[in-house]
Amino acid sequence: MRMQLPPSFPYFTQVDLVADPFEMVFFYAYRPLWLCARAIQFVHNEEVSPDRPPFHIWIQLVEELQQWYGERPREFEPMLEIEMDDQLAGPERSFPVILFANGASLFGNQLYHTAMLILLHNRPRTARIADFRSVAMSPLWHTQRICSIALHNDRRECWDPCLLASFALAARRMTHESQQHEVVRGLERIHTVTGWNVKNCLHSLRVEWCLLDET
Repeated sequence: MRMQLPPSFPYFTQVDLVADPFEMVFFYAYRPLWLCARAIQFVHNEEVSPDRPPFHIWIQLVEELQQWYGERPREFEPMLEIEMDDQLAGPERSFPVILFANGASLFGNQLYHTAMLILLHNRPRTARIADFRSVAMSPLWHTQRICSIALHNDRRECWDPCLLASFALAARRMTHESQQHEVVRGLERIHTVTGWNVKNCLHSLRVEWCLLDET
């Protein structure tokens, strides 16, 4: 089944977003989903044309994602963020601790990181990343945050198939055994919370991790 992606995302002025909380939530929750879908289109060369070379499309998508991240309202920022090198995280932590107060902010932020991860792993050779915030150009930074957000999402109503696919994409890149064990426990918890069958996902990850160990 193939769905047509809207060519543009609804635009709201800052006045609109302040006046209507529903429009604010819609804009900041679903714009990263639309940008993530466009990143996937880019990977499959569905947006490339003689008038729009890959370099320009890539830069535009990254700029739009960074704009979203920089302009997020307070409601879309983490209510708690503890890096792994922080003593509060505890020695047993393999990922940072990132918690959100609501499902919309969780959804938007995880898909922001997912879109950036996809783009960074498919960066045109001519694309300069020095013009962007350095940490935002790190695939590892986005990977760890996707996993952290997913691992701390314990509410059934906050889960969505997009988020599971995002988690699986990031989890494939986990190379440390402690991280892999935490991902497995997280997927088992997702099964308990949602009732979704994650056996195929777990099997694919174990195969992927074995291949990583052999390289």
